Amino acid sequence: MDISALWDANGAGIVLGGTLLATFLACGRREISAAMHSLGALMKPRFDYEKARAEIARDVEEIRHDGLLRAHPLHTSDREIALVSDALIHDRSLRSLIATHERCQRQRQSSRLAALAPIRQAAEMAPVFGMAGTLFSLSQMQVGDMGDAQLLASVAMAIVTTLYGLLLANLGFHPLARLMERRMLAEDEDRQRLIDWLAAQLAQGTPHTRTNAPLERAG
Repeated sequence: MDISALWDANGAGIVLGGTLLATFLACGRREISAAMHSLGALMKPRFDYEKARAEIARDVEEIRHDGLLRAHPLHTSDREIALVSDALIHDRSLRSLIATHERCQRQRQSSRLAALAPIRQAAEMAPVFGMAGTLFSLSQMQVGDMGDAQLLASVAMAIVTTLYGLLLANLGFHPLARLMERRMLAEDEDRQRLIDWLAAQLAQGTPHTRTNAPLERAG
């Protein structure tokens, strides 16, 4: 089998270029930016629940011992944990911690939807431009004026452009969207576990402080 026969630069340019252009035109700047940011995040270590918990465990124990009124912000390298910590210390209330976490959670969910939109759009557009490449190739065929080699080349391009569109969608953009979604959902779950643990620890250790909010998520 000659693998090189499956390569057609013109067909690849039509499918890939058309897919990317259509995606860019269909999606806004915010969605494109969110998608690029999420793609970059795939190259970085994912959020580590155990590491994040170990990082703040000592500070949490001190708060349990001394109470919220004497508490200091948690020492952490994670921006979101730092935000909920600042809210907790500023208001001396678990309600503020939970409310800040939920606000961050909603922002992450919004960013997730924005980031996935261009990838899913590209997955839908790739087969369309595969067919567009096929139609373009067929439109160039003039049987009476073409030699056998030229005719075969046009037929080959018509076939491979359809193949390019299917491969780009089903082996490229669809799996990429699922990978991004799984990564972001796993982070949501781990962050929720951390906040649940943190709220439970502080509630047990500071029964007389301003913990007038329920530990479960606010409605």
